[in-house]
Amino acid sequence: MNEHDRLHQRLNELVPLTDEQWLRFVPIVESVDYDKNEFLIEAGQVECYIYYIADGMVRLSFNHDGKDISIDFVFKHNFVSAYSSFLTEQPSEFSVQALTDVQALRFSRTNLHHLYDESHPAERIGRLIAEQAFLRKTSREVQFLTSTARQRYAQLVDQNPVLVQTISVRHLASYLGIEPESLSRIRRER
Repeated sequence: MNEHDRLHQRLNELVPLTDEQWLRFVPIVESVDYDKNEFLIEAGQVECYIYYIADGMVRLSFNHDGKDISIDFVFKHNFVSAYSSFLTEQPSEFSVQALTDVQALRFSRTNLHHLYDESHPAERIGRLIAEQAFLRKTSREVQFLTSTARQRYAQLVDQNPVLVQTISVRHLASYLGIEPESLSRIRRER
């Protein structure tokens, strides 16, 4: 199955599309590849795209007082964007960086908005993707406010063992809101 077929399948999971509806997406999808450590967007740039990660993994991060903080990780078959920048057309506060070589498909803001105007199913897909991102973000915020670092790590191991095995200790620790030494101690105790 190629990248476009996987995207078609993923969109159909959200809203079943007729062949005619799917064909409206095809001309606005652009294939892009990123090397490991390359940025899809850097903080300070305006986000113009929503990406579908066909293969690979990316990290969303920002710099606070000289400290690199991971806020999320996105794996293949999922969507990613500096979404607040995409919506407001203001510079992004965070970066999206490839942690592995990444193959992606992307939609430009302009093309996507034209498609939303022409197609109710496309607009519905956009809304559902935004709702899923909101729910994920809200869940993470609640977890951060109600759990200890040890509990957050245990939940992460249970929910996403691949993440724990593939992400560097430095990035994983910043995602959990702790120092790398603390994460190493938690791992030894587990």
